[in-house]
Amino acid sequence: MSDNRSLSNSTALRERLCAPARTASGSARDGLREWRLQRLTALALIPLGLYFTASLLRLATSDRLTAAAWLSSPVPALLVILFLLAGLAHMLIGLRSVFLDYGHLRARLLAAGLLVRAATAVLMGASVLAVLKLFLGR
Repeated sequence: MSDNRSLSNSTALRERLCAPARTASGSARDGLREWRLQRLTALALIPLGLYFTASLLRLATSDRLTAAAWLSSPVPALLVILFLLAGLAHMLIGLRSVFLDYGHLRARLLAAGLLVRAATAVLMGASVLAVLKLFLGR
């Protein structure tokens, strides 16, 4: 009888400790918004990824100056920036989803979320800055 009781107490304790991590993600509407945003970024990545891949294959045998000249045009620069931003946003949403599914402690969930958001912001800024630097020719 005491084994049954200690098992239910440990289960209740685990549920109490893990519940804040599950409820910290907000309402169900937030989850639906993230789900839609992830699908939208995935759909945007299809044509952007095909364009980026075709462009890289075309530029594979060219030198650095030709690639820089290609990226100094407005349309390729814009499409590359959109590809990078959509890819990084898709990565951020996916990693947040993984953390919510497998993160059990609220502190670890918060720390991982902040770390991934900060890293994504740095990568987005550096990516856009690199493309703009080539676009502006500086």
